[in-house]
Amino acid sequence: MTSAASATSTPSTSTPSTSTPSTSAPLSASASTEAVRAAADEYLDALGRGDELRAVELVTGLLDAGSSPQQVLLELVTPAQMCVGQLWESGRWSVAQEHAATCIAERVVAAVGARTRRTGSRGHVVLSCLDGEWHALTARIVGEVLKLHDWRVTFLGASVPPVHLVSFLHQHGPDVVALSATLPIRLPAARQTVVAAQRTGTPVLAGGAGFRADGCFARSLGVDAWAPTVPDAVALLDRLPWPEPAVPRPADAGAEAEYAGVRERRGRLVVAALENLRSGSGLPVQLADSALDDDLGQAVDFLAAAAYFGDRGLFADHVGWLARVSASRGASEAALAGVLDAFGAELHDFPFAQACLDAGREAAAGRP
Repeated sequence: MTSAASATSTPSTSTPSTSTPSTSAPLSASASTEAVRAAADEYLDALGRGDELRAVELVTGLLDAGSSPQQVLLELVTPAQMCVGQLWESGRWSVAQEHAATCIAERVVAAVGARTRRTGSRGHVVLSCLDGEWHALTARIVGEVLKLHDWRVTFLGASVPPVHLVSFLHQHGPDVVALSATLPIRLPAARQTVVAAQRTGTPVLAGGAGFRADGCFARSLGVDAWAPTVPDAVALLDRLPWPEPAVPRPADAGAEAEYAGVRERRGRLVVAALENLRSGSGLPVQLADSALDDDLGQAVDFLAAAAYFGDRGLFADHVGWLARVSASRGASEAALAGVLDAFGAELHDFPFAQACLDAGREAAAGRP
């Protein structure tokens, strides 16, 4: 689920644990916001230096001074992590720095959670990242905020296989299962997960950037509810039980055929793109910081997901992002164009994929 820095309108009323009492009375929402903002630069600097001790000290100091735990999580930790991603994307931070910062942020979130206690009397939420989704920090933050609102949360972690998730739901019978996805490429395979979870009698709450800003992909999968922000998730849980979910859109035979076809040709597409790149430069081209075939494979996955949902913008957005990242790594504009041309030659009989590739070319050239 996405954590919104705009969550100032929903401050937490929680107080620190009696085992670690605050040295000050709780601050007002505005005073807490100012205190959190004042610490932002130093916190980001601590992340950049890999200084876990200082990052944790800053956060626990804010809590001791009376800042709201929810505001610390949503207005300090979350925006800082967005900055970390932007610094990596621009090439100013290395992969190692980004990974270290994320690990420190996880320790910070744990430190906030250790300072607050609730009974979990509102009910039980099982929180899980979709299979193949390894971005777990945002989901962890969601879980801690739900705990602040007196929900008992079981976080299953990153990339949970559907069979194990459904088995857990059968065994523990939670009130809700919340599914998190940062990347939309995980969603085509998630429809069965949603249906299987609902068959256990567990309503499904979806959240995360992967479901799109308006939640259109969540509705396509037939989830019971979708939350764009953490406060929205809290508000939705306050309104349980929910009405019956909207019927998911019927599968489009043409879209499913193109999705399946692109997936089937994934290996061929990657090889064709690699050959195109290497014949043009004589050397491997770095698009992002992963192995080149991994980056190309992910591009194919975005193309397949775009076909599945009938959304050319999904692929164009990814290509635009990849163009920015590859440019910061020194790749020429022709490199990405060569990748799209290689995909197009292999998918000459896929009309929607061709439309997606055209949209991708526009995005790579910086045109909306």
